[in-house]
Amino acid sequence: MHLFGSLPENLTVVETARRQQVPVVLSTIAWFSLAGYWAEPRPLVRRLAACAGLAVRSIWPRISSWRRKLYQGVDLVLPNSQAEAEQLVRYFGVPMRRIHVVPNGADPRFGTADPEPFARQVGGPGFVLCVGRIEPRKNQRALLRALHGSGMRVVLLGGVVPGHEAYLAECRRVADERVQFVGPLEHDDPRLASAYAGCGCLALCSWYETPGLAALEAGMSGAPLVLPLGGSAREYFGPHAEYVRATDLRGIRRAVTEALRRGRSADLAEHVAGSFSWAAAARVTLEAYRRVF
Repeated sequence: MHLFGSLPENLTVVETARRQQVPVVLSTIAWFSLAGYWAEPRPLVRRLAACAGLAVRSIWPRISSWRRKLYQGVDLVLPNSQAEAEQLVRYFGVPMRRIHVVPNGADPRFGTADPEPFARQVGGPGFVLCVGRIEPRKNQRALLRALHGSGMRVVLLGGVVPGHEAYLAECRRVADERVQFVGPLEHDDPRLASAYAGCGCLALCSWYETPGLAALEAGMSGAPLVLPLGGSAREYFGPHAEYVRATDLRGIRRAVTEALRRGRSADLAEHVAGSFSWAAAARVTLEAYRRVF
């Protein structure tokens, strides 16, 4: 059995599977960040509790919780990066022998898309593209503030997360006249691949990404990347991207300017296609299955 996500309801499934002697692997899809916890739009008491809990876990990872029981109960955990694997060891005491890193992937179709359809929709190619759900963790407001008055065209692709409508309203308030809110596109909509092919760069200024499917899909097309320091993006892209802090507005503006100047990269496209296709991810996943059969 292969489960996806660090969800409390998965614990019951794991316990049932183990009673039936069914091997279980779990794609954790998790990231733990003090800065990310503090930035969440929650009451101060809850943010303090989350930060304190993570700090305590870094000292005493054997503290019981549903999450620790979940990670300890499966045969293998499959994080998306070595950085995520190290967090599972540090905060939950997962033995490294029960960790098998499986990278995220992107579909090769993102490397061969036609830029024209989406470019016609937004007034031409060369725009700054931001793809993702509109919510505080994705930090679109900082990107819009950083680029306000720069003259750069910015396109936001994504729908608002329910409960964060006020955040969308704030993003609209700080956006200048060069910003377009396009809304969400289905993953198989040809316009999504066209957007990556036609953009001047992809800018994700989130509190963290692991590394973000949008980054891989844009990278497959060779689009210049501006990515967060938080998370595992650097592990995936190394020198092929610019990296920014979520709170550094001047740094975000400099990074976007540099990414636009750098232009598209065949080396980046080759790097992503060679190491982070879904076929490559499938091969590594199969290795994990064979470890538990």
